[in-house]
This record gives sequence, structure tokens and C-alpha cells, in this order.
Amino acid sequence: MRNFYLSSAPAQTTLLVALFLTLIFSLFLMLEAYGRQRDKRKSILRLSVFLFFLILLSVLADAFSRMTEGLAYRTWLPLPMWLLWGMTFAADLLLLWDMAGLRRQGKQALSRDSIKQALDMLPSGICYFTPSGSVKLCNRQMDSLFRSISQCDLQTLAELRDALSGCDACSGVIRLSQEMQTYLFPDGKAWSYRQTEVKASDGVVYTEAIFSDVTELYHKSLELKAQIKRLNAISRELKWLSDNALILTREKEVLSAKTKLHDDMGAGLIAIRHILHNNQTEEAANAMDLFRRAVSAIKYDNADPRGHSELDRFLQDAGAIGITVNLSGELPEQEELRRVMILAMRECLTNSVRHAGATTIQITVEQKGDSVSMQITNDGKPPETEVVPKGGLLNLYRHIMGCGGTMEIQSKPGFALTVVLPAIQEGRE
Repeated sequence: MRNFYLSSAPAQTTLLVALFLTLIFSLFLMLEAYGRQRDKRKSILRLSVFLFFLILLSVLADAFSRMTEGLAYRTWLPLPMWLLWGMTFAADLLLLWDMAGLRRQGKQALSRDSIKQALDMLPSGICYFTPSGSVKLCNRQMDSLFRSISQCDLQTLAELRDALSGCDACSGVIRLSQEMQTYLFPDGKAWSYRQTEVKASDGVVYTEAIFSDVTELYHKSLELKAQIKRLNAISRELKWLSDNALILTREKEVLSAKTKLHDDMGAGLIAIRHILHNNQTEEAANAMDLFRRAVSAIKYDNADPRGHSELDRFLQDAGAIGITVNLSGELPEQEELRRVMILAMRECLTNSVRHAGATTIQITVEQKGDSVSMQITNDGKPPETEVVPKGGLLNLYRHIMGCGGTMEIQSKPGFALTVVLPAIQEGRE
């Protein structure tokens, strides 16, 4: 077969067109593989094929142009046509094989498009900024959130910071927490913003800005605050019920003691009548004394109190049931402490009458630094067993603990109740 220079014009033209297409295919493959494959040997091979066909096409095209114009030309490549066609087909097959390999590798490896697509599918708003502050990579969620804040596209880190600092006055976005950087958007969703620095494998430090969806956590916090408010209301109501229960218990005990006095008076009247009919002088004197004591107690009960304070009413109730109260020391000025101490006095009063049969109660109040103590004893019989707080004493203990105090019960050799309360009450509602 003849060489290229001796072949016909149509054969030469067909070969030049085939060489040109092979050159274009080689250039396209080089561009396609750029940035996707790091094998230097294949990169050098592609470049070599491209340069070879570029030189071959340039030499043959120059000779063909001169032959067409009837000018002199040089036979630089006196190669037979079959060899030129063979090299062209071999190069085409090699390029097709290389292209197929790139396609397979593209399906198995991550590309820039796949990374951007995966980033756009994330529910969080993510953006990476270069050291100069410009956007390097940003997903759709971040674009949408920033557009809701500033009604424009995100370009730099400074724009994002400025938008967040003035978001309270922009398009209904509300800053919920300055410390936590939490924001409530017009659609009702809450987003938490955080900003960190990340270092790439090449040593470049990028700024990472992330918006995380915390809507569910925000609604849970609102529910928790509402529950705390309801619990506080229930706690105040329970405290009121507890106080009333203690007052009702005290009134019940006082009423029981008064009923006993009335019964004693009735028994005294019957005894006096019986004794007078039988002329028993000594028994009559004893019955008169019992009757006189009952009448005196009832008279004291019907008298007006000496004052309007809780302490005055306590002393009146004690006198009504025939109990003498010896109070030593001054009660504290704080209303809460006075109330708790008088509750303790009333509890000891009812227990002394019911269980110990006492006639006198000794109360000693002392101020000791930042605390005030009170000890209550009686002249009744000592307890037979160890006194365990229950009923009224247990309720009293809860009140004392609520004030930050302590309560101690002594059973032997005689009953004694010691209450210690802090003299300064701060932060109490």
C-alpha cells in the first residue's frame, strides 16, 4: 500500500479527519480525568498520545495543504497508510478503554458533585469559609436559613455574623438565647448555631458554620417550664393544706381538752350534790376544788385574749386547758420563724396534755450567732418508749426542714423538743 504522500486526495482527507477526531477525543479524555485520578503514569500516557497525534496531524496536514496548492513539500513521515490507520484505531481503542475505566472509577469514588449533593441532603445548615472569609462550600439548608435572616445570598463569613447579631430586627427571626446562640424562625422552627475551625489535609484552616435543628428540644423546654409552673402552684397549695391541717389538728386537741374540763365540771356538780345529801364534808371540799378549777378554766377561755398575735392566742389556749406556760427568751422577729416556733409550742402543748398529763410547760428561746434555738419541756410523766415523729410531730418536722432548720426529740429521762432555725432567711418565697 502506498504511503500518505502518494495516496489519493480522498484517502488523505479521510485519514486527516480520523486523526483530528482522535486528537479531540484524547483532549476530552485529558480534561475528564483532570482532578479525578492521581496515577501519574496514566496522566503521562494520555499527554503523550495527545502530543503524538498533534504532531502527526500537524505534519500530514501541512504536507496535504502544500500538495493541494501545488507547492513543494517534504516527506517527513513516509509511512504506509495501513500503519497510520492502525495507529489511529489502536489509539482510539486505548482511549475508549481508558474512558470506560474513568466511568467505573466515577461510580465508585466520590466527586465534587457527589459531595455537594450529599451535603445538600443533610437536614442541618452547613457552610465552610476560607481563611479570607469567602464561601468555600455551602448547602441548600444554609442558603435557605440565611435568606430568611437577611433576604440575600450568603457570600462571606462577616455577612453571616452581622446577620446573626441583628436578627432580632429582621424578618421575624428571634434570638432565644445569646449564650446558646439559639434562634426562632418565622416558620416556628428553632435552630442552634455554632462555629468552629477545621484543618484540612493540606494544612489550610477553614471556618465551619453549622445550624442544627433543635425545634423538638425547644418545645420540650417550653413544656418543662409550664410543668414547673404548675408544680410550683401545686406546691403552694399543698403547703397551704399542710398548714391548715396542722391548725385543724391543734383546734381539735384544744376542743378535746375543753370538753374534758366541761365533763369535769359536770362530774363535780354531781359529786357535790351527792356529798351534800350525805353530809360528807371532806369529800365536799375536794369536789368543790375540782369544780372551782373547771369553772376557772372555762372563765379564762371565755375571756378576751391579751393581744392579737399568734403567741397571745397560744397562751390563751394554754390557760383555757389549765396549762401554765413559762416562756424564757424572746421569739425572733422574722415572721416565718415565729410561725414555725409557735407551731412547735402548740404541738407540744397538745401532746403534753394528752400523753403526759402535764400542768406546766417550760419554753426556752436562745439566740446563738446566726441561729435561734428553742427547747420545750413539761412536768408530766416521761414517755414509756422512744418518741418517733409521726402525725403532728412529722408535719412539724417538715415545716422546720422547709425553713432550713433541725429538730431533735429527747425521750429520756424526760421529754424535750429542741428546734434550731437559721436567724437569717434569704431567697425564700
